[in-house]
Amino acid sequence: MSFAHPSYLWALLGLLVPIAIHLWSKKEAKTIKIGSVQLLSESKSKQSSSIQLNEWWLLLLRIGIISLLVVLLAKPQWYSKVSNKTLTYIVEPKLAQHLSFTSRFNELDESQEIRLFKNGLPLIENEEQTINEHDVQDYWALASEMDGLHTDSIVVFTTGLASGLKGARPETKHHINWIVIDYALSKDQPLLAYKKDDGLQLYTARSASEETKISNKLITLGNEYALNGQGDSLLISKDGASKSVPVFTQDPIEVSIVYSDSLTADKTYVEAALKALSVYLDREIMVETKSDIEDFIKEEADVVIWLSNKYYPKTDQKLFVWKEDAMAQSIITVGEDDSRFYLTKHINSENAVSERLTEKLLGVLDVNSEVERLLEEVDHRSVTASELETTFTPSKEKQKQLASWNVNPYLWLVLFVLLLVERFVAYKRKQ
Repeated sequence: MSFAHPSYLWALLGLLVPIAIHLWSKKEAKTIKIGSVQLLSESKSKQSSSIQLNEWWLLLLRIGIISLLVVLLAKPQWYSKVSNKTLTYIVEPKLAQHLSFTSRFNELDESQEIRLFKNGLPLIENEEQTINEHDVQDYWALASEMDGLHTDSIVVFTTGLASGLKGARPETKHHINWIVIDYALSKDQPLLAYKKDDGLQLYTARSASEETKISNKLITLGNEYALNGQGDSLLISKDGASKSVPVFTQDPIEVSIVYSDSLTADKTYVEAALKALSVYLDREIMVETKSDIEDFIKEEADVVIWLSNKYYPKTDQKLFVWKEDAMAQSIITVGEDDSRFYLTKHINSENAVSERLTEKLLGVLDVNSEVERLLEEVDHRSVTASELETTFTPSKEKQKQLASWNVNPYLWLVLFVLLLVERFVAYKRKQ
């Protein structure tokens, strides 16, 4: 037996209280009625000075109640030895839904088990298969859970998705053998469509274990593509299967440029880059420029480009600010958060090409945010088994595998019974 909070056991010193009360308590004197005192002979009175315990059974009951209450606060647990499994297989739910994969585990003996790679690591025979294709497990959080398994060896079968690596690499007491199965099927996954003047622009992702690519094409409505009644969803029917993707309307991107005379050349290069992006994205980019003399900022602008040595104003809009930095390794750097960017050097014809000014401005504009959000659901890039390895820290002493039993509910029941008995005895004994 062990205690979760052994410091509470100091409260057992409280047992001295009922003992002291019973030591100093005195029985009530009995009154005997007699007819006359004439026949009584005079005797010397004696007073006992000894201290004796009074009401032994009541004292024992009260000691038992206090002791049991202290033990309950300390949260006792009884342990019993359990036999270890020699081998535990843990399979990711995406893989477990395929009979062709799980059939290899049909001949397991009693010393082996198979569990699902999900929260709680449940036994596969006790778990109903409800698989969501877009669910990605937190690999390292589940690896930490494996420390609670009573097994000698663990083998994990996983798709090894890169998006499943979250947080710091954990330390584990078990040596985990990771086996990465290439589950990703390299096929086109429609993501969404944007409304255009001459049709719909459909964005499609193709994801495999090595990389994920996005492509787009202009489509026309017909047998293969059809809009719903509200016009906000596109139904794609192809090869006997159908899928629905959302349809968005892209508003023009509004950019406000505030500049000083000393940065007029930089403004010209930025405007040229924005025009090139408008053609590349097939999306209108509305640019409004103003001198920094008027400190003008268009409140409706999606992006404010501040090309001035004056201190830029506080704004909740996305901000691209001139901030010269000779030590910067890139012409455009990210600031304190994702809404702040810095232009670190003057733009010329050479660094505009060598440092890919137009491409980096695309990151500042943050276009097609809907595509990036939906892309996470179909991202099947995977990592290698070595990248999944946890830090193995074996115990210095070989510990016995024990199973714990929570006995607190039963002790609370015993305490309740003792309280009833104590009150009944105290009532009868008038204590």
